[in-house]
Amino acid sequence: MPKCFKDNYKNCRVIIDCSEIRTEKPPEVDQQVLMYSNYKSAHTVKFLIGITPGGFICFLSKAYGGRSSDSYITNDSGFITKLEPGDMVMADKGFPSIQTDCDNKDVILVMPPFANNEQYQFPAESMEQTYKVASVRIHVERVIQRVKIYNILNNKIPIELLRNIDNVLHLCCVLANLQSSIIKE
Repeated sequence: MPKCFKDNYKNCRVIIDCSEIRTEKPPEVDQQVLMYSNYKSAHTVKFLIGITPGGFICFLSKAYGGRSSDSYITNDSGFITKLEPGDMVMADKGFPSIQTDCDNKDVILVMPPFANNEQYQFPAESMEQTYKVASVRIHVERVIQRVKIYNILNNKIPIELLRNIDNVLHLCCVLANLQSSIIKE
């Protein structure tokens, strides 16, 4: 396990995040609604990716419409069922709804702290915790960029290719895993 995890997160099994890829506008209205992402202000497909502390992809969900929340995809994809008691999962602030499911499996969910409505600034302890989480969670962002570097994912995905998007994403993840680890000791 890399030193950056050993120091503060030695029980970390996986770091998760969702990402989106733009698509052409679907022809059917119901598809347009399901695929429209308010975050990207475009039609997208969205997927969940999990990486090991060593920086390799260990989980990829199927693609969902861009309207789906990170928590919904995490629950629907079966990711939670793969976890074991005592595992630690790192995520960003987009995953608060999986806390109960993690607690039920005796899994530790580590996310940056949330500011409450009365706070204008985080206390020093929360700032330090946010920094610690961000300093190791950044690796999942770097792996996602490796997956998206392939030209097939750089342009809007054509409607004709959507039926194969899960296979395309899988292949891009395999190619990303064949590269050297993003985490250097």
